[in-house]
Amino acid sequence: MEKLGKLFADVARCHSSGVHNEVCKLGVGRGMPPMLGYIRHHNGCKQSELCKNGHISAATVTVMLQSMEKNGFITRCTDKDDQRCVRLYITPKGEETERLSRDMVESFDREFFSCLTEEEQASLGEILTQLSEHHSCRRDFDKKGENA
Repeated sequence: MEKLGKLFADVARCHSSGVHNEVCKLGVGRGMPPMLGYIRHHNGCKQSELCKNGHISAATVTVMLQSMEKNGFITRCTDKDDQRCVRLYITPKGEETERLSRDMVESFDREFFSCLTEEEQASLGEILTQLSEHHSCRRDFDKKGENA
């Protein structure tokens, strides 16, 4: 079992590094594509919703949003009816970046898993889903299919 855990961690690390190397070409940090996807699907969402649905600390979200705003991917606006509330809106540049990052990840995944047959990929997907559901480790971004 110890070897299985190490193999799993090695493959996950390899995949994560590869995805990161692809999306960083767009000037996007590691966690930004899922956030951009969420904002695109929930344009005008509250910053607090992003924390709750992504299971990310408020401090982390704030830093990431500052970077995303600085790079022109999003705008933050104070709610007219509640001055304490900050609403998030994706910009055209953010939409394009989110689309490109999604395409890059899909392309990377095709290449990454190309060493497996379609049947093996389906089996792996079932096994990973079973593990994920058993351990309740899937993020809400992925559960809702909004980063797909």
